[in-house]
Amino acid sequence: MLESLKNQGQDLLTLESLPQTTAIEIAIVQCTAEDSEKYHQMRKKMLPLLQNQTGFLAWRAFRSQTREGIMLDLLYWENAEDCHKAGITLQNSETGKEFFALMKQTLIFEMFERQPL
Repeated sequence: MLESLKNQGQDLLTLESLPQTTAIEIAIVQCTAEDSEKYHQMRKKMLPLLQNQTGFLAWRAFRSQTREGIMLDLLYWENAEDCHKAGITLQNSETGKEFFALMKQTLIFEMFERQPL
């Protein structure tokens, strides 16, 4: 089932389908007003890089409706370790450097691991 999720990635992701080891990376960042659209376009360039990283499952992207320049990214990983390894790789890539440079301020950057209820 996990392989089919990876293949469908951005199209299908339900909470019930996530493995128990799933980690969710939450980033809320602020961009300058003039960089907001560029940030979103860079997300599209980052996605193929993320899809090539071990453990990557999906990415959900949001823009604040109340505060200009505030962006929310939810990235789903098989586990936290894969996320940390990918972060190092991506921060050292040219596309990653361009993407991260658009972040004026990181308001929240946190990793959460799934807990059964």
